[in-house]
Amino acid sequence: MASGFAEIDGERTAHSVLVVDGQTLTIIEADRASMALFADLAIRADSVICCRASPSQKASLVKTIRTKVKGSVTLAIGDGANDIAMIQEAHLGIGIAGKEGLQAAKTSDYSIAQFRFLLKLVLVHGRWNYIRICKYVLGTFWKEMLFYLIQAVYQRWNGYTGTSLYEPWSLSMFNTLFTSLPVIFMGVFEKDLAASTLLAVPELYNIGQRNRGFNLKLYVWWAGLAACEAVIVYFIVYGIYGMAIFTRDQGLYAMGSIAFSGCVVIISLKLQFIELHNKSAAAALAIFLSVGGWWLWNLILGVIYPQDVIYSVNHGFLNRFGRNLLWWLTLLLVILSICLLEIIIKTIKVAIWPSDVDTFQRLEQDREVRKRFEEAAADLLQQGWDRGTKKSSLELARDEAEQAEREAQVQALLDRPRDMNRRKPFVREVSSTSTTQVVVKSGGNQVLQKGAEGGGGREMEETPRKSLDIGELFSKGFGTVRKGTMQELR
Repeated sequence: MASGFAEIDGERTAHSVLVVDGQTLTIIEADRASMALFADLAIRADSVICCRASPSQKASLVKTIRTKVKGSVTLAIGDGANDIAMIQEAHLGIGIAGKEGLQAAKTSDYSIAQFRFLLKLVLVHGRWNYIRICKYVLGTFWKEMLFYLIQAVYQRWNGYTGTSLYEPWSLSMFNTLFTSLPVIFMGVFEKDLAASTLLAVPELYNIGQRNRGFNLKLYVWWAGLAACEAVIVYFIVYGIYGMAIFTRDQGLYAMGSIAFSGCVVIISLKLQFIELHNKSAAAALAIFLSVGGWWLWNLILGVIYPQDVIYSVNHGFLNRFGRNLLWWLTLLLVILSICLLEIIIKTIKVAIWPSDVDTFQRLEQDREVRKRFEEAAADLLQQGWDRGTKKSSLELARDEAEQAEREAQVQALLDRPRDMNRRKPFVREVSSTSTTQVVVKSGGNQVLQKGAEGGGGREMEETPRKSLDIGELFSKGFGTVRKGTMQELR
């Protein structure tokens, strides 16, 4: 082990692999100092191969790495009962359902059919899952701060009495009915980069290893942005609508409805349009259900709400502030100001401080670059995914080249000269006083050709031409050649 440390630390070798068997590992585990030295050497090596190890030894190695390497995330994969301890000890356990049964698959966090599916599970689905969770958490905190900080700012103007700017029934349904779908759909359907890009450029996986999707800096940024937007929303509502002179309804419910409606629309647009990269019909559905549900709620609430001194809800939306043009203009200004602020900030960030994701998202917009990514990952994308009859340009070009090669081989067989060992044709001349007759026998048929008068004649008999070797043609894999067409060539 000392020589191994010297070679690795001295950079005498480009790559290092540590190989140990179970019997040797038993001797090392008996001595605590040797085990610590072995663990340090294993961490320094590029790869470690342990053969003939017992289940307890496998689990012990995983536990040692978890203890030695702070902040590490371990993954264990196995297909048999002897891998269960190792799978349970690792942070992430993956079981393969194979010939050795389902013991490992039943005790694992994830189960796959074949080992080759691990690449897509980690680089594609694992990364997508990380991005979705990060955006879901950030989006949830942002929308809550935006909504409730408006109410906190309002307390300064009501003497800190605790009176709510929002109507109580609507307040209790804010998360359940009106803003749950945008964050849920973003946490389910988001795909910041295509699968072909992630497989062609595996270095993009380091976004999770370096905590670039969710960290303290990002959390503070989203929280600060929510605080600024809450202040903007409140002062637009209070300064334009609350301080207006000629209005039909300046009550608490009318002002609170502007802020509430603005938050619902802003949250839906930001999470499903501005922040979401994988825009689809699901995003449009989330916006429609959230925003449409809020307006439907206002219509129903105005009919069934009981009489209240503080919140004049009965027919308020239909008969009073809902018919006020200033109310709608204030709401429109709230939505446009916040959305414009979000778009400007996002544009500046992408233009001046682009991340790796921003760079590759821009590259994916180029058709040629996207095609190269698809061609590089074509073989991996076919593993376990039903792609139907869709083929990449690389596959189509390969098929055309193979087809042209097969056609050339078959054409060479068709143009092959006759066998030199065949019997020479028999020619018999026939004399005639009037014409010259030439009889040619070929394949059992006689063809009589007449020549000039006074000439001679020849009768030529030739052996039938041998047909091509059908088996040889079919062995070339020429798909368009059929047995019937080959018989016609005989």
